[in-house]
Amino acid sequence: MTIQKQPAVFYVNAALFDCDGTLVNSTGAISEFWRHFGKNRPHVDPEEIIRTSHGVRTFDVIAKWSPEDAVEPQVTNWEGSIPDSFGQFAKPIPGSVELVKSFDKYSKTQTANGKQRWAIVTSGTLPLATKWLKLLTIEQPDVFITAERVTKGKPNPQGYQLARDTLGYKDPSKKVVVFEDAPAGITAGKGAGAFIVGICSTYDPEKVKNAGADIVVDDLSSFEIESYNPETDEFKVIVKKYHYADPKFLEEI
Repeated sequence: MTIQKQPAVFYVNAALFDCDGTLVNSTGAISEFWRHFGKNRPHVDPEEIIRTSHGVRTFDVIAKWSPEDAVEPQVTNWEGSIPDSFGQFAKPIPGSVELVKSFDKYSKTQTANGKQRWAIVTSGTLPLATKWLKLLTIEQPDVFITAERVTKGKPNPQGYQLARDTLGYKDPSKKVVVFEDAPAGITAGKGAGAFIVGICSTYDPEKVKNAGADIVVDDLSSFEIESYNPETDEFKVIVKKYHYADPKFLEEI
């Protein structure tokens, strides 16, 4: 249970969102996919995959467990069918759609150039992630890093680094936040020089914190963008409910 505490506050130039487990709770759908995948493959342990592989590219998981099936076009087709076949097991993470749309609105209406200050970085393929966004009623962002865009998946930071570079915040002095639920993604975000909001949609708060999250929350329902400062190009974000927050994010509002 999340305990009401002094609000956490952070200032950020850009926000990078994972998809599965961060914007959409797809664990049920993905789990059903792996169980279906393992039915006729005795060498595959679906429950072990479900337990250990969240946040990792499907291709990488299949290459490990069933190398003969690791054919990229085939894996892409399989992934793209998940929302169609198992979408009834998925649902939005509370507050996720509202927060993304808030970043989008501020970017378009408050900034000098009107360019988006947010992106999505997912281990999912383009067909899969596109269908999740449609389900969430989120428009595809200008910077949309899917499995096809990287040569090394999470926990490698390549995807998050590519996103911040493309947004124009390559300079390490710029403040970038990554929203993630999986240890692999948290490691990737840290490696890209971001601070991490860890979401407990898949793992318990202790595991998320120990993975390196700077703020640990159940979901995104208590997040609010209070303002945008055009001089510093920074958003002020307030978090009212959390399990843990690094003391540097605790200040009087």
